Amino acid sequence: MPNGLPHTDPSYYLQQAARWANQYITGPNDAADTLNLYDVSGLAHFELYRALTLDGNPNGTGLETNQTALVADLEKQLNKAIAQSNTDPFGFGFPWATYDTTSHGGGLAVMAAEYAYLNGPALNGGMNPTVYANRQLANILGTNAWGTSLIVNDGTTFPLCMQHQVANLVPMPPNGPPFLSGAAVEGPNSFAAKGTLTGMVACPPNGVDVFAQFNNTKAVYKDFVQSYSTVEPAIDLTASSFLAFSWQMAGAPAGTP
Repeated sequence: MPNGLPHTDPSYYLQQAARWANQYITGPNDAADTLNLYDVSGLAHFELYRALTLDGNPNGTGLETNQTALVADLEKQLNKAIAQSNTDPFGFGFPWATYDTTSHGGGLAVMAAEYAYLNGPALNGGMNPTVYANRQLANILGTNAWGTSLIVNDGTTFPLCMQHQVANLVPMPPNGPPFLSGAAVEGPNSFAAKGTLTGMVACPPNGVDVFAQFNNTKAVYKDFVQSYSTVEPAIDLTASSFLAFSWQMAGAPAGTP
């Protein structure tokens, strides 16, 4: 244990983690969301599962949860996302007409990879979790109705006119190079925001919305400097993509310890 902690017994922290995991699983908002910048249960469940293995206590004896319950809750969240995927032509597991679509897509890829790693049963409808992880990552990298990657400088079409003060200082070509490489933007949403600030450079310079033809009455995407609702980048929005790419790079097969 690191020095300076108020409790020096590791079992104390394991008990606390199990307690709060059980509070989530049995609470009113269980599986109401999936891994993103607001709900990190998809990470916590996985890490607690591993901690129980290290403790030699997979059944959670003396604790308020166990590995079976943790995997079941991961599966519950993923099955809900799969139900959503079945309503989307591109199989995306989160409604496009909602904030934080990019973050949710990366989070779903992470959760499915975690599930495959733990070697649980097939997901809803026999879905292979590794296949599902790849599908979600593909959605945020361009396999979507707008044909654009939602991560800057990843792919050939990606956000150029982000609502970002530093990126906006480079007007021609729009916002780069250099690009804010690796940044994840909000993604498609229910609306495209408007509003200027002093000194804001118009982007795109010609004002043409090249993605308008792919929008519908529910979900829109606009690569436009005023539209924080679709192309604002943020560290917390980007976090899930780092994890998703790390899982892809590791290439760990299901059940690898």
